[in-house]
Amino acid sequence: MSKYSTFFTISLLLSLLFSNPVFSADCTDVNGATATISSDCSGRLGVTGDGSNITIDSGVNVSGQTSNKRFAIETTDGTNTTITVNGSIGSRATSGNLERYSIYHHTGTGSITSINNNGTMGVYENGASSTGTVIWNKSTIGNINNAASGTMTSSGRNTIVNGAGGVITKIDNDGTIESDNKWTIKNITGHIGEIDNSGTIEAGANGTNISAQNAEAAIRNYGVGEITTITNSGLITANEQTIQNSGGAVIGTINNTASGTIRAKGNDQQAIRVEDNGSIIRTINNAGTIEATRNDEHADRATIRVINGGEITTITNSGTISSLGAQSLGAIWVGEDAGTTIGSITNSGDITSKGKEGTINNHGTITIINNSSNITNTSTDAESAGIRNADSGTITTITNTGTITGASGIDIRNADTGGNTGTITTLNNSQGGSDALTYSYALPTNYNVIVNSTSDFGKATFSSVSGTTNFGIHSSSTLTENTTYGSFLSGLSSSEIASGTSGSFVSGSTRYPWTLSNSSGTLWDLVVTADIDITDDTDTSVKDKVKPSVILGFNDLNTVTQVNFANMNTYDCDLFDKNNICLSLGSRYTSINTPKTETNSAVMVGGYRLSDTLRVAGFYHSNLSHKTPASFTLSDKTPMTGGLVVWNQNPNHLGYQLKLANAQQQKNATLTREVVGTSEEGKGQTVIEAESYVAELQYGYQYSDDTVLHPYFAARSAVIKQDAYTETGNSSPLSFNEIKDKSTTVLLGLKFNTDLSHNLSLKGSLGIEHDIEHSVDKLAPTGISGLSTVSLTDSFNRTRPVVSLGFDYALKPNHRLSG
Repeated sequence: MSKYSTFFTISLLLSLLFSNPVFSADCTDVNGATATISSDCSGRLGVTGDGSNITIDSGVNVSGQTSNKRFAIETTDGTNTTITVNGSIGSRATSGNLERYSIYHHTGTGSITSINNNGTMGVYENGASSTGTVIWNKSTIGNINNAASGTMTSSGRNTIVNGAGGVITKIDNDGTIESDNKWTIKNITGHIGEIDNSGTIEAGANGTNISAQNAEAAIRNYGVGEITTITNSGLITANEQTIQNSGGAVIGTINNTASGTIRAKGNDQQAIRVEDNGSIIRTINNAGTIEATRNDEHADRATIRVINGGEITTITNSGTISSLGAQSLGAIWVGEDAGTTIGSITNSGDITSKGKEGTINNHGTITIINNSSNITNTSTDAESAGIRNADSGTITTITNTGTITGASGIDIRNADTGGNTGTITTLNNSQGGSDALTYSYALPTNYNVIVNSTSDFGKATFSSVSGTTNFGIHSSSTLTENTTYGSFLSGLSSSEIASGTSGSFVSGSTRYPWTLSNSSGTLWDLVVTADIDITDDTDTSVKDKVKPSVILGFNDLNTVTQVNFANMNTYDCDLFDKNNICLSLGSRYTSINTPKTETNSAVMVGGYRLSDTLRVAGFYHSNLSHKTPASFTLSDKTPMTGGLVVWNQNPNHLGYQLKLANAQQQKNATLTREVVGTSEEGKGQTVIEAESYVAELQYGYQYSDDTVLHPYFAARSAVIKQDAYTETGNSSPLSFNEIKDKSTTVLLGLKFNTDLSHNLSLKGSLGIEHDIEHSVDKLAPTGISGLSTVSLTDSFNRTRPVVSLGFDYALKPNHRLSG
């Protein structure tokens, strides 16, 4: 060949290479094998079998099917699959040659252990109605790990979708997960265990077909979907609803750390939105920033918004929650539909808004607002406020130990634009000094001042008020005797203070008498006079009121320790039918005279004869009612139950008999420490329980034709215990220790059974019991210094008589009536 023809051949080859596109080969399916993709290929790459491990090398792209470019990798039929992307599976742009699914994992029994992305995963199908999705799951995926170098992008509606039946254990993002339209991470009736983001999750990124109005949510949880935890130390952002929880879905916890930002930046800006009945976010912990950043006339909604019956259980903020839009509805907004609720808002950071209505804007129900830092509204609109409670709104308790500020001059407004008032039950306030708390419209049911010192105490100025309020001093206050706290209330007439113009405040062992003094017009001072030590009267209230109740509770539980003796006499079931079964139904009435206590009970006893000389029995004893003094109430926590085993030397029960038995019960008790002198009432709840074991040996002999005598000796071990408890509902609650009553007792006596007629017999016993060991803990109250311990054994007798009397009336050979 001449040199010219050689040159022509080479030129022709180069022309073919550079003037025409190069088509990737079809990807090779993987069946339970380890595969490395080292050159570009096009799907649909099918993964089957178990344990497939696929790696896409750096610089290598897996694109969609040759025919329609919709699928790259399908793993529906594979189990325990691992996919590592160092190169790419498509891209947001059409040049990635992947229209719809990077990884498609549909309904079935398949599972993916992990997807590890260090490169790029993307799809280009766009438009609001597109279904372009990077990872589609309706089965099981362990972890999705997107490294700092990793990018997952969708030009369409979704980046990661977890659909019905889908489970994803964890999405761990250190890189970028983003979509141009609709939703970036979407969980529809599936379950995601954890989303941990230290990178960026964004809806409304700058892609090939961005539509600001369609970039709806960075994380969407819908239907019966559940996300256990979202932890953010990076950026989660969207144009509209950054985290959207709706349609009955549940998010357990959102933790936004100090370096984390959750941002909404569009017109309908809501960083967190909860809507629809059954939709719940249980906990939001914010140490970083949750913000709505659009600041113009188009900004609408609120940074955290709860509507249509949605619920947030707890918001705890030590960071910043903010709304910049002047037309926005605030930083936190609760709608008016039934069931729309925030359980508690605890703020030790900053909650701020430029919104025209209020920073915390409530039309539904908020149970608790605790503010120890700043709630600020910078709008000068007349209806704006730091906290605004509209006509349908209810706030149970606001406790303000920080600062609530409304630039309009009103810090708390209890009314909507038209002056239609809401309900605030209790307002506790320590804001004062030169920045008194300002409050307008319907008065809170209760207003409690918080006093920190003689120069630091709550001040409140009321205006345009309606209704009345009950005044009090908050339990956290520190008062000083003989002190006047001047001008702490303004704007209220005497008729608007329903109660609380005088009273006393108890702190520790000190009682402070106080009065409200109308210094001028609607201005009031709080005047505290000389204090009173209540230690002695409290000590007396323990001895005279609590001690008898404790003893009464122990006496009531003595039925458990003594029922073993009843087992020996009346709880034993020893009349059997042809199937060797015994059943006894009855009732029991118990009365204690000092103090008067009555109990009505139902008892069922069942027995079984194992042989002519051996039988077993068990009983169930339920107390139907307790009649006790007003200061002491009892109810069964558990029924009294017990069992026994009996051996007889002879079938006719003459000769020796050995019986082993036990019983146990728990009761709920409420003890009220009644007022003595200057002491205060205290009420506490506890549990009293008892358990006992007994062994008895008796010998039966025929004393006469009609009478059988049974001398007996028995030993019993018993423990009665009252749990420790602390009083509630008073200023200086006392705490009481656990008390145990432990005893070891011997019993000696004689039982008899005399036939009065063919059908009627009289039975009874006479004996004595003696405690060879008995210890009872002392009652040791704490909570006020100087209180005495109290002995509970002052009048206790170690030796006591035991007497019983009853009858049997035979109805049939195997039926009888006993009493």
